[in-house]
Amino acid sequence: MILLFIHASDFSFSVRDKAIKNPEEPKLQSLKKENVLVVFTTVEKGDDEEIVKKAVDEILEVYSKVKASSVVIYPYAHLSDNLESPSIAIPILQKLEEGVKEKNIEVYRTPFGWYKQFMINCYGHPLSELSKRVRHEIEYEKSDELSICEKFGFPNSPYAYFLRNAVLEYVKWLSKATSITEDEDVEEGEISIKYLEPHGRRLPCINESPHIKVKVKGKIDIVSQFSDSKNSYKIVEEKEEYSEVDVNLLTYYYLLSAQKESPPTLPIWLSPIQVRILPVKQDFVKSAIEIASKINGRVDVDDLPDGLGAKIARAGKDWIPYVVILGEREIKTLSLTVKVRKRNEQRSYTIEELNEELNREDPLKMKSNFPLLLSQRSKKYIVSK
Repeated sequence: MILLFIHASDFSFSVRDKAIKNPEEPKLQSLKKENVLVVFTTVEKGDDEEIVKKAVDEILEVYSKVKASSVVIYPYAHLSDNLESPSIAIPILQKLEEGVKEKNIEVYRTPFGWYKQFMINCYGHPLSELSKRVRHEIEYEKSDELSICEKFGFPNSPYAYFLRNAVLEYVKWLSKATSITEDEDVEEGEISIKYLEPHGRRLPCINESPHIKVKVKGKIDIVSQFSDSKNSYKIVEEKEEYSEVDVNLLTYYYLLSAQKESPPTLPIWLSPIQVRILPVKQDFVKSAIEIASKINGRVDVDDLPDGLGAKIARAGKDWIPYVVILGEREIKTLSLTVKVRKRNEQRSYTIEELNEELNREDPLKMKSNFPLLLSQRSKKYIVSK
């Protein structure tokens, strides 16, 4: 909600013509007041009773400072491009009027959805023109667990980009959505995605740009809340007809859950790289590339001139789910020796068996955003912290 305060020596208005198809029935056709605090008010999407309470407090604070005799709430759609629908905005404005009235203040509200003629004379003192945006704001403390987000370079690394988008696609998959709409009133099979700028203290994963929220029809089968050592987080806001999922918080939840595994392991669908091939010798890099082309997943090849032990350690730090150790025997037989991170085991796979397992574990089938060869990757993204 956006509030534009004008402390006016004189204010008057009168209703003219309809501005929308179904405007509010005007209870007040005209008004003239002196020494009045006029509050031009824009109701934005997502505004609710909590926002109304905060807005009432803001109005009371300005009212008491300027020592006005009365308050006029004036619906004004020109302060935002994120407008709530009239069916929701009108009740919000009514509650705002009631909230101010309950404080024993003389208050008036001009009707919503009408063109109105108005005249206003601003006093011109330092507090006579003020504005305020009222939001849902939660100040999180920085917890030690947030270091997992820093490991993956949030907010701007290729890892962070992939992880956020994978979680977004996973929400879409869970909701069985087949299309994306800009309409806030989502229907079955649709999702609405909002890319927001964060407010308050910036923290990796949980409060950074972009802050992504997804609205789906009805309920969604996903964890709704969780906690770390400092904060409690609400991932899903459930309304009567829809649910809104905070993608940033959900991403942090999956990272935090993965970190608690032994060893730390991301779900296959969420792993930026699912398979890494480690050629035992540099002479085997070409064969590694050929095998990589046959794997139906996000795969890379560690072609750096390091020993096998260093390559295995690097894959461990990168939380790679499947690590293929490629020697002469594997090249000849195409029976791959694979270290499976989640089960902490080493076993043989054919390429077909590995592809079948990847297919079972990954419903999204997203493409990799990394080069195939580690030597082609920026040095700062070769070894995780």
